[in-house]
Amino acid sequence: MSPIGPVVDIARGLVREVERTQLRARRGIELIARRPPPRVGNTPKDEVWSFGKAKLWRYRNDDVRHGPPVLMFLGLVGDSAIFDLFPGNSWAEKLVAEGFDVFLFDWGRPEAAEGEHDLGTYMDGYFVPAVDAVRRIAGADEVSVGAYCMGSLMLTLLLGSRSNVPVRNAVLFAPPCDYDHAPGFLTGFKDGRLETRHVVDEMTGLVPEDAVRGMFRLLQPTSDIVQYVTLWENLWRDGYADAHRAINHWAWDHRSMAAPSFVEMVEDYVRENRLVNGGAELAGRPVDLHSITIPLLMIIAEKDEFVPPANSEPLAELVGSDDVEILRIPGGHAGALMGSAARKKTMPGVVDWLRRHSDTPPR
Repeated sequence: MSPIGPVVDIARGLVREVERTQLRARRGIELIARRPPPRVGNTPKDEVWSFGKAKLWRYRNDDVRHGPPVLMFLGLVGDSAIFDLFPGNSWAEKLVAEGFDVFLFDWGRPEAAEGEHDLGTYMDGYFVPAVDAVRRIAGADEVSVGAYCMGSLMLTLLLGSRSNVPVRNAVLFAPPCDYDHAPGFLTGFKDGRLETRHVVDEMTGLVPEDAVRGMFRLLQPTSDIVQYVTLWENLWRDGYADAHRAINHWAWDHRSMAAPSFVEMVEDYVRENRLVNGGAELAGRPVDLHSITIPLLMIIAEKDEFVPPANSEPLAELVGSDDVEILRIPGGHAGALMGSAARKKTMPGVVDWLRRHSDTPPR
């Protein structure tokens, strides 16, 4: 065998790496120059309802082919931009293109005025009226709901405690359930080494956003270093820097949380594991998971570091629905909603499921 072939391959590899290094350097200079970050939430939408700081948007769509409307939301400490990060990696963009009437609900950033809000206040006082607004605006009897992480838990509590919420279908992304399988950053609260009072600002009645951010960093203490190494390795790729900045903007843009809601989450579900052991309540109403009989799609990420698969999986057996599907996604917590795995598997799977559980044309 001639040695020329391997030599040529090595030379080509060196040329490629030099070109990539040059691209990394040029794009790194652009970042250092503080070029404005890409604006998230590019899919055209209009604010159609608000209550306090909570807002409801409707995405523009002149070609709605499926009903009922789809309402997306997530938990109290995150930015709803995860559903519309940037073109090509946007749930809103994808669902609109597939002919759905899409709404997005956001809790807003809490202040001291909300320092006494518990989970029941948020779900009964903000979310249910938002669902009614969607129905009124879309002219629909029911809605389909897509909820992410803590939002999935909150929706589960609502549906299990009230039979009059007009939700026809629900897509639960990384739904928490069994906290015998708790993520690392919650183990201190679970075993009693940390108390909820340690992270509450008594002046505002809130868990400050820095404390929320700090709890997540306990799980990934080297995340800042890793993200910059990953950025450097991929700067040569077209569009990677903008995508990285958009995702990083969302990932660390945490929000404060009303102390009663935080205490409720930790005491009732992390420590006492009430969804599995019984005794869950919302606004004083008992939660009966077996009363949840609507169709459910559960998205479980196989390498989820925040909601491990073993945490989510029991929910499928605890609810009363005989139409429960599980879509397993390779990757981690955020990868279930954004990135290549989301584009290749999560989005097509969710769209297919929603189509099968929707009317065409919408009623």
